[in-house]
Amino acid sequence: MRDLLRRVAALTMISGVGIGLLAPLAARSATAIAPQTQRLLAAASEATVTLDRGSLAGRGPSSARTVALTAQSIVPEAISARSSTPTSAHPNVTLEATLYYLPTSAAPKAPARAVAAATPAAPFVVDASVWDRLARCESAGNWAINSGNGYYGGLQFDVATWSAYGGTKYAARPDLATREEQIVVGEALYAKRGFQPWPSCRVKLGLP
Repeated sequence: MRDLLRRVAALTMISGVGIGLLAPLAARSATAIAPQTQRLLAAASEATVTLDRGSLAGRGPSSARTVALTAQSIVPEAISARSSTPTSAHPNVTLEATLYYLPTSAAPKAPARAVAAATPAAPFVVDASVWDRLARCESAGNWAINSGNGYYGGLQFDVATWSAYGGTKYAARPDLATREEQIVVGEALYAKRGFQPWPSCRVKLGLP
């Protein structure tokens, strides 16, 4: 029984000593920092404010430091209702960031390629060389041919067409006229109907 009482007395003494040692530390940790906070808010409109680091932290030696301020004064009553429940000494403020997008110049567009103007096709020139090619296709280039099939000369006119386009003023039939006279009649026929009167050779020679 005596041993039990001794143990209880020893534990009681140890507990008392521990509480005595921890009480000052707890008191220092509970030091209100509201005055320092109010100093920051009150001095926010000024360029700088001198703070005591030791007083703010509640521990350690004091050391004064000048801090530049750029914030504006905040009225606790104006804090958004979305904030956490504030206290008079330590209002919790929900900070909201606003992102601003600065317009930048659009990416430079690639220079438009110069579109070459379509070069118009050169007009088709019906000259003596064209008539010679046509005669080689129609009659093997024989301007005096009379094969008995009803078509005459290098361009194989029939008598009715030859007469209709003024050929009889040169000769009664195409094969009796000269190359140049047959070409003149051919040009008159081309002026009215193009190369349609010579369908097969027109396709072979690629004539319009």
